[in-house]
Amino acid sequence: GNWDEYDNLKTHIADRSTRGISNRSSFLDENDGGRLAEESHPGVSFGSLPLPGEHFVPSARSPLEEPSHPQIAPIGVPDIAVATALAPDDEPEYIYNAIEWDPEAKPPLHRNRRFRFYTYFAFAMIGIAVIFVVVYITSASKQSETDIIERDYEAQPTLSPTLSPITNREASGVLEQLEAGILYMRNETFADMNRGDPRIRALDWILHKDGMQLVSDDANLYQRFALAVLAYSMDSEAWCYRGGPGTNFNDTQCYIFDEKQNATVPYGIWLSSTDECTWLGVTCSTDDIVRGVDLNSYDLIGVLPYELTALRFIQILHLPHNCIIGTIPPELGQLRHLLSLELHENGLSGEMPRAIYDLENLQALNLADQYGGDRECTKTDGRVVDINYRMGGLGVRYEENVGLTGTLGPEIGAWRSMKGLYLFKNSFEGVIPESIGNLRYLRFLRLNDNFIGGSLPNAITKLRNLRDLRLADNFLVSSLPSDLGLMTDLRILTLNGNSIFGEIPDGLYNLKKLSALRLDDTLMREAPWLAVRNEGINGSISTLIGGLQDLEHLYLNNNPISGTIPTELGLCKKLKTLRVHRTYIEGEMPDNICPLRDKNLSSVYSDCRPYNGTAVPFIKCSCCTDCCDHSTGVCIADD
Repeated sequence: GNWDEYDNLKTHIADRSTRGISNRSSFLDENDGGRLAEESHPGVSFGSLPLPGEHFVPSARSPLEEPSHPQIAPIGVPDIAVATALAPDDEPEYIYNAIEWDPEAKPPLHRNRRFRFYTYFAFAMIGIAVIFVVVYITSASKQSETDIIERDYEAQPTLSPTLSPITNREASGVLEQLEAGILYMRNETFADMNRGDPRIRALDWILHKDGMQLVSDDANLYQRFALAVLAYSMDSEAWCYRGGPGTNFNDTQCYIFDEKQNATVPYGIWLSSTDECTWLGVTCSTDDIVRGVDLNSYDLIGVLPYELTALRFIQILHLPHNCIIGTIPPELGQLRHLLSLELHENGLSGEMPRAIYDLENLQALNLADQYGGDRECTKTDGRVVDINYRMGGLGVRYEENVGLTGTLGPEIGAWRSMKGLYLFKNSFEGVIPESIGNLRYLRFLRLNDNFIGGSLPNAITKLRNLRDLRLADNFLVSSLPSDLGLMTDLRILTLNGNSIFGEIPDGLYNLKKLSALRLDDTLMREAPWLAVRNEGINGSISTLIGGLQDLEHLYLNNNPISGTIPTELGLCKKLKTLRVHRTYIEGEMPDNICPLRDKNLSSVYSDCRPYNGTAVPFIKCSCCTDCCDHSTGVCIADD
């Protein structure tokens, strides 16, 4: 700000002029009234600085014009900016520092051409390296995907499913709900299943193909999924349309003649987007809960899925006369509302689950006839299922199917509501438990064609409502219970093919409703190791037999029974079959029996052939259809 400082600055600049500081022309400040820097010294030109916001513009002059002051500068050194004097009244805040030139100073790195060259080169090399890495990774990834695709086509199917991309349907909670509500019973998840698993297919149908598009909190999610699993488990393409020539159906409905209604009735197609309660064979209550599934003789081929347990309120499950193979899932014991379970005439094997005894409300259980049939079914892939072999012969090796196995445990007494128990033509062992007497509502008990041994329990005579008792072709060793006559509602009694001994108790003749009595073949000739003393039915036929007015079939053959045929038998006007051959019965066929040949009696066997071909026959019979030789057992038609 004062002139003393100005003089010091001027002196300093003058001293530097000897080192080549060049002189510049003076500049006028337009706001300074054209003040000249009259106090300028040699080598220095002063002018005013530009005001804030203005640009510093050097005065224009010709390059040939002589400078107004001597110019001293070293050769090769360009002009430099120097400080200019300021008026005493100039604002100090606008004073710019003078820039001093240092000949030893080096230019900044970014102005160094060599530095810039190497920098650009380094960046170029880094860029090339990055591009190379990206191209390599991308190429390797594509090759890996190609290899995976080729393996998927060339390799055998894996046990793990290929998961579909996550969609809104997968993220809707349906999968988790089904795992938590159904698959938890065997601690399974969908991720553990292969792609062909019926449950994976049912899940895919629920998520992507079913027009109902159920969500996790839909009340019918479980039952719709369970029915879909049943369809896919049973080779649904072979039966869901109930197809065949002449059968009318479309994408949603099929039209079936209903014998009960004597009319053609429309039903919903399985695995269509219609309400599952309308599907063929499915019955629901008014609240749309599945109460029954009845698919009798519909060519079902496959293994019974335990997911049917999701039908928690089902009361009727009927799948007879099909080609269902494998075992009965024990989870079915959780269907506490079940009233009727019918799986007869299939190809089931393995042990009957003990959990079946937990079905305390069960009124009908039919697991009969699981082997020995002539049923064959053909799957949609062309494979033939033969129920005479385990797993229908689809296993690694052919193994004969012997039906269901196991024993009749004392838990059988829990079936207090049971009315029909059908377990015949299987391979059950053990004995008939005394707890059988608890089934006081039982009407049908068919345990024939098994391996049941022991004796007839006395408790069986407590079954006062029993109408049909069939225990034939087992390994029973027993006499007839003395209280047999208390079972006054009995219509059918078959004990043939066992080791039954003793006389016919008189109480038996109190069974006035009896229509069929089979006490034949009680010598157990097929199992001589079970022979006992006095084997076979002995004694004689009581005259009380005339009281069995409803008797149609009487089999007493192959027994040591003796005596004569009472004339009272002629009172049995409904008699159709009479077999008394290979016994020790002698005499003549009563005259009142032969006239029955003109009514219902169509088959009469007796020992009316000469004994040993020469001796006198045991019985003289003029109306027998077949005469037999007691000694040889050979019977020849004589009618």
